[in-house]
Amino acid sequence: MPNHLLFSSQMRKFVSFSAIAALALAACSGAPAPETSAGEASPRVAAQDSAVTPAPVASAASAVPASYRDIAFPEFRYVAPYPKDFRVQVSDSVTGYVVVDRTLPLVNFTVFFDEPHESLGLKDEAASSMVGAMFRRGGAAGISARALDDSLEFVSAGITTSTGTFTSSFDIDCLSKDFPAMLSLVKKIVKEPAFDKDQLEIVKANFVTSYDRRYDTPGKVLQALQMKVNYAPSPRLWDANAKEYSKVSVADVKRLSKGLFSSRRIIFALSGDIDRDSAMAVLKDFFADLPTAPVTVKEPPKPLEFLRKPGVYVVDRDITQANIVMNQPFVRRPHPDYYPAAVASFILGGGSFSSRLMNRVRSDEGLAYSVYSAVGNEYRDTALTTIALQTKVETVDFAIKLVFEEVDKLAKEGPTDDELAQAKKSLVESLPSLFDSPEATAVIFAKGELLGKTDDHYLEYVKEINAVTAEQVKAMIAKYFSRDKMTISIVGPVAKFDALKPFTVLSLDSLEFR
Repeated sequence: MPNHLLFSSQMRKFVSFSAIAALALAACSGAPAPETSAGEASPRVAAQDSAVTPAPVASAASAVPASYRDIAFPEFRYVAPYPKDFRVQVSDSVTGYVVVDRTLPLVNFTVFFDEPHESLGLKDEAASSMVGAMFRRGGAAGISARALDDSLEFVSAGITTSTGTFTSSFDIDCLSKDFPAMLSLVKKIVKEPAFDKDQLEIVKANFVTSYDRRYDTPGKVLQALQMKVNYAPSPRLWDANAKEYSKVSVADVKRLSKGLFSSRRIIFALSGDIDRDSAMAVLKDFFADLPTAPVTVKEPPKPLEFLRKPGVYVVDRDITQANIVMNQPFVRRPHPDYYPAAVASFILGGGSFSSRLMNRVRSDEGLAYSVYSAVGNEYRDTALTTIALQTKVETVDFAIKLVFEEVDKLAKEGPTDDELAQAKKSLVESLPSLFDSPEATAVIFAKGELLGKTDDHYLEYVKEINAVTAEQVKAMIAKYFSRDKMTISIVGPVAKFDALKPFTVLSLDSLEFR
């Protein structure tokens, strides 16, 4: 067959396959159709109606493109799922999000308890860090830890429990037929934990091993150094040691577990092979039997504070590849600078091979395999901006010099029109990845409510990103990526860094918060 006829045949197959694939993807979308009241259109539906223009019907005689480069694709239009379409109210203190998906006979149920959890003293830090895991690991009244493991394994189910600084949570993953039994089981776990002594010994051994290996890699050392030079001492940052982990007793865990999983505010995420109405009836019974008032009302943890001491800080390590991270205090969301700074950071170093740092430091100079920038996304604390890379110890000074040349250039000249357009396009088109499964959709809405996000948050995201200007990019780079305000943390051989002087050398022993 002549080449041009062969190409035409292949293109027809490609176009037919593309159409079929598009239909299949639409049918298998990870964001299920919401259930809304009759006659009520959600903002998400309204936005879709206003944003989508019906495509013209393709003519049967339409010519096949001469090249794949000539294939025209419709403009990308995506409207995120709307939280209100999935929200349910179980009681005055219990709300949640239900996302139905009958594709597979699976259910995920995650429950968040809005309750602070902070060590009252350094002596309790070791035990506090074990409490969350021990609810699940330690068994429950009437069921031993081993029997609990066997029961879950037999039906291919999973239950996890955790406690954090601001929330406690438990999670169920199971087949839909086993969901009622798993609800009964998790209720025993959180209401009547057994804290099995043998299981506690295993957990303690794991913590001791983790502590002993905390500085095994340059990356771990860099993370500890970064925390030490940026943050002021706080109970939230306390580090227990191996001796303290070894001394934890069942009595310590029981004492510190009181009041957990008993919040005045509970938010859940339920997704998978369920009927919404039937699930609501089951959940009303489930939550009615859980305590919803804390035993003791705790003050919310204080936000972390910064040392604000810019400079170069080094931990001496005999390695050939230096690990480097640069940080500066940023903002606590919601804040008007967040979206412009996100776009600016994408152009600077967040956009992989489209970013300036990657092109200059890696592509042009070959100094690093990876170099990137980022802006922190925090609602509880003030976040950090970051620039990070690894490079040969002999080229550390040159690599840092190039990084800040690009920072200064972008701050003074601003982005090109193409850079700005590409950054906006990429950030907007990353939005669907947040909702790529029913579980992800339900959980992100539950977490968003805990953080105080509005129902319109993901609609506003697109508007805010697209509204960013070149002048804002210049201002954000100058404001949040300034060398004069940054800490530069480096792990590598001090003897190779004479060109960086003056700098401060920290020992490994000094990196812990005590």
